[in-house]
Amino acid sequence: MSGRLTASLYLAAWRIAPRLPIGVVRGFSGVVADLAWLSRGRQVRRLEDNHARLLGRRPTRTEARAAVRSHMRNYAEQFALGGFTREQIAAVLRMDPPDLLRTLGADGPVVLALTHSGNWDLGGADVAQNVMPILTVAERLDPPGLFDAFVTFREGLGMEIIGAGRGESVFPQLVERARGRSVVVPLLADRDVTGAGIEVDLCGHRALVAAGPAALAERLGRPLVTGVLHYVDEPGGATLALELRGPVPAPGPTATHTGVETHTQAWVDAVAPLMREYVRDWHMMQPVFVEDLDPERLARARERHRRKEQEEAERP
Repeated sequence: MSGRLTASLYLAAWRIAPRLPIGVVRGFSGVVADLAWLSRGRQVRRLEDNHARLLGRRPTRTEARAAVRSHMRNYAEQFALGGFTREQIAAVLRMDPPDLLRTLGADGPVVLALTHSGNWDLGGADVAQNVMPILTVAERLDPPGLFDAFVTFREGLGMEIIGAGRGESVFPQLVERARGRSVVVPLLADRDVTGAGIEVDLCGHRALVAAGPAALAERLGRPLVTGVLHYVDEPGGATLALELRGPVPAPGPTATHTGVETHTQAWVDAVAPLMREYVRDWHMMQPVFVEDLDPERLARARERHRRKEQEEAERP
């Protein structure tokens, strides 16, 4: 599917979905999910493989179908979110512990390492409107018009977005804009897309995750929290929960690992039990475990990152 066609479909969904009852939108997403699950495409198989590594066994057919339905529900609710009122958004999210972010952020930024779970746009809207402002990074999309619509959408929900092109470092800009402010800085960090990822142990398997959360927390001297968003559908109450762990202590450097590397492993250790418990809502349809990655492609990405770091270090 071409980028132009994909953008047109996304923009159409953003226009149409907010006008429909949320039950209709969710019902349609369930039908699409079942068709995707029955087709057993590459992304569905990758989702099942990733879940198998967290669980230590293959997911059952019922579990796999529920996971694909959760993934499609995330898309459906993102499209429908523009039609939510502030009151509806305020009722959506249950946080545990409820005051952790507000308490830690009273005197400065809080860095939040998240997984691709639940609905991060819906959770972010609730936090931005009812807890603290949000500052985050989003990868630039192609075509640019789709990314502009995406940013406008999220800013309308109360989030401050820094756009990052593929391979582009916005770390200095993120530091500058976060420093000294009472903001939450949520970063989706359970997958590396830069070539600068950190290899960690995740549920007994080697995986590449983003260095950003630990690096930012250490640069700012601020607390690092981790967590998982997952669906709950409480009768008459919340439909989404944010389970938080932290602040995650920084173990410091060792003889073989930097402080950022040990801090990254620490937050992964803290979040891994939550990822396993709420595995249905982990929407990871891309390779994240080292054994699934193309070694040559990974080596090229790391070499590009090494050269880029060297060039930046040599600049006057």
